[in-house]
Amino acid sequence: MVVNMDQVSDTQVARCMQILSVIGDLWTLAIVMTLQASEMRFNELQRAIPRVNAVTLSGRLKKMEEAGLVSRTTESRGRQSTVYALTPLGERLSPIMDALRQVALDLERSGYAPPGPPASRLLPRRPDDKDQPGP
Repeated sequence: MVVNMDQVSDTQVARCMQILSVIGDLWTLAIVMTLQASEMRFNELQRAIPRVNAVTLSGRLKKMEEAGLVSRTTESRGRQSTVYALTPLGERLSPIMDALRQVALDLERSGYAPPGPPASRLLPRRPDDKDQPGP
């Protein structure tokens, strides 16, 4: 479907740009994709997302929590730990993430190779991504 930009209001564009400013970077996408499977502790998230450092992960999680996309719960099981999960609002991003994942896979299969490492080495794999090459 082609969108006639004359029919798109400035408000619609601004809203889309606003949410993209929150979710539109590599690490935030990776966090959403990882948390789609289940809630995780900080260290589990860091291990699940290749190449992300603790400072970046912490900053992205804080930004996502402020936006209402991620919840942060403190648990006390022997030691205190923090668990992160998608909120209902964050879960609404799942179809978008699935569509992005499929487009990326289709582009990769078509031979398109954007600069940088292959996407399969950057973003986490979901358990149901059997046709996608692993890291």
